[in-house]
Amino acid sequence: MPSKPNSFFAILSDIHANIDALTAVLSDIGQFPVKGLLCLGDIVGYGPEPASCVQRIMDTCAVTVLGNHDAMLLIADKIPDEDWDISIRQPIHLANEQLTKAQKSWLRSTPITADLDPVTLSHASLHEPPEFHYIHDETEAAAHFAAQTTFISFNGHTHVPGVWEMNPKTLACRCLKPSEKPVRLDPGQRYSINVGSVGQPRDDDPRASYMLYDYEQHLLLHRRVSYDIARAQSRFEKADLPARNARRIAKGQ
Repeated sequence: MPSKPNSFFAILSDIHANIDALTAVLSDIGQFPVKGLLCLGDIVGYGPEPASCVQRIMDTCAVTVLGNHDAMLLIADKIPDEDWDISIRQPIHLANEQLTKAQKSWLRSTPITADLDPVTLSHASLHEPPEFHYIHDETEAAAHFAAQTTFISFNGHTHVPGVWEMNPKTLACRCLKPSEKPVRLDPGQRYSINVGSVGQPRDDDPRASYMLYDYEQHLLLHRRVSYDIARAQSRFEKADLPARNARRIAKGQ
């Protein structure tokens, strides 16, 4: 536990309208002396409770950035149905029906990136942020770091938690597996942290994922949180969403 809890933040991403996972994560965060919550977007999409999730994020998170599914919701009426897969299209249409005007207005006001020195927030890569590029490999990580001006950045988008480390002298990048024990980051390096997904992890672990970070002591803690997946899946069924969307949350895929 950090000795200076006032510099302790919780960072979460990719809720994807999974209210059961989000509720479990917020409960888990409550046991830590957290100064504030930060959200990296994709609150909607895939899942059955977009309006409830948006409201919870509005009520609890100090800063939220826009995700690609959030952006799709805001232009849903301009995208022909045949241009996107049903697993994405149906949940976005559901979100368009569920969200209030105030909630949509709030989503529209969220920035694509946010600088909170020494931290930068984004949903995807900082390289051409409006394009929502993924960070899967060293080349993509290098492009991201080239645009990163702070010591550390946080992102999501891939739904796979990871710690990218770059040596500022050699520009060499490597990806480290995050630890569920506190890890002190090297102040001589630069970091890009993927916090994983709250509502739809894709690293073969169905537990919700988020990160805690103490920016004064450079301490990073990866949290995995179990929740009632069967209950969540029943919500997918009641909302008449594609069965694949419900199945994958149980597999972590």
